[in-house]
Order: sequence, then C-alpha cells, then structure tokens
Amino acid sequence: MVAPLLTAVLVAAAAASPSPSPSADPCGGATTNLLATLNRPTIGFSACAVKPRESLWEVGYVNLIQNDGSHAASYPQGFIRFGASPRLEWDVVGPNYLVQKGGGLPQRGFLDGGLGAKYEFFSGPSDTAALDLLYIFPTGSALFTAGAPVATLNFDYGHSLSPVAGVATTIGVQSSFAQTLDGRATRFTSLLPSIAFTIQSNPRTQFYAEWYGQTRIRPDGGTLFGLDGGIQFLLRPNVEIDAELGQTVTDLARGHYFGFGIGVRP
Repeated sequence: MVAPLLTAVLVAAAAASPSPSPSADPCGGATTNLLATLNRPTIGFSACAVKPRESLWEVGYVNLIQNDGSHAASYPQGFIRFGASPRLEWDVVGPNYLVQKGGGLPQRGFLDGGLGAKYEFFSGPSDTAALDLLYIFPTGSALFTAGAPVATLNFDYGHSLSPVAGVATTIGVQSSFAQTLDGRATRFTSLLPSIAFTIQSNPRTQFYAEWYGQTRIRPDGGTLFGLDGGIQFLLRPNVEIDAELGQTVTDLARGHYFGFGIGVRP
C-alpha cells in the first residue's frame, strides 16, 4: 500500500491560499504572485492561474514512512505551468521517480505523468475561484502505473481573511483505476476535499496548516485522511523555497512524511 498511499499524497501537490493583497488582484496583478499561485507544497490547489506569457516551475522531494517501517521517496515532483491567456494556464505534470523500500528488495520506477489546465473564472479584492482539470496517462513503470488514465476535476477557492491571513479549499472529483484487495482491476470515483489556512509573518514568509482527504482509495473502498503543515519563503520575488511535514491515515496503514521543494518564475 506504500505506492498508492504516496500517490494519494501527491495527487495534488499544490499551493497555499492567495496571499492577502490590497490590490484588486490577490494573484499578483501584472506579475504572478508566487506565494498565492504556487501548486506546492499543499495538497489542495491554488485558485490563481499563472499570468499570461509567464511560466512557473515547481520541483520537490517527499518521503513517506509507514507504521510498518516501509517508506517511499518521490522526486522531482515536477509541475510546470504556462500562462496561456488572462486567467488561463496549461500544465505539464511529472512524471515522478519513486523509490519504495519495505521488507524485500527496493522497488524503483516512474509514476504516471500527464497534462492539465486551470481556468480562473473569478477574482476580486479578497476572493478567487478556479477550475482545474488534470489528465494523467498510464505512462509509468509497470510496478507503479495506474494502468489506465486518471482524470481529476477540481474546484478551487481562496479568501483573504485579513491583510496577513487567508483560507483556501479545493473540492476534487477523481475518476481513477486500481486493484481491489483481491487483485481485480477496475475504475472507481472518489472525492478529494481539502482546506488550508495561511498566515504571513512578513511579506516573504508564509506558514500554512491543512486538512485533506480522499473518500475512496481503491475500487472496494478505503478512505484517506491527512494533516500537513509547513513554511514557504521567498528568496527573491521569483524564487520560493518550502518545507512540509504531514501525516496520513487509511483503513490499512498510518504514515507520516516530510518534504521540501522550490518554485521558480523564470
């Protein structure tokens, strides 16, 4: 269960709520605001699209350790985003390389990769809303591929609570493909809710805490609940670094994870 659990943790690989701003656009005006727009390190997705003619490159590392002592590391967590037009972006997802270690020999290989898009359909002085569509192809290694396409549609919403605090939520619907406990492979649908709170100690430093879940993690049931928190720091207006800690609970296993990464607007 390490690989499916890590995949659930990575499904969103995403961003904190829009940073409060006195401007009419909490996503950054003419230039992409990194702390508002990055799709990492939270699980829920930012409601902010990358600005036209800009790109945002996100990479990172995460290591999941389960209560049976097994663990799995995934990198580079690539998520590349391109601003296509006002409020619209195109995305390239992964693929990630997974190293899984348990009682036997380590297992290594690539997870599935895919494409995506975001449409930011509303933006006001303190509120932003968007739709995300991600389509993941079965391109990974035989051990780690889902075996069929996985499609996710997200509704993303962010609200500025004050000049230094915000809240964001993502409600996702995912059509996935996996094996039951007795080995039968079939398609199933699940909901992916999350809510994150952010607070800035200064204009360059943002902390977050998040709750997230998945209503089904395989065709015959199982649920996932997770908590995570972390910090984002702007080295420069176009370079962000971050670190995170989290915990997951399913009907079969418990685990905790740590990760770190970087976001760059070239």
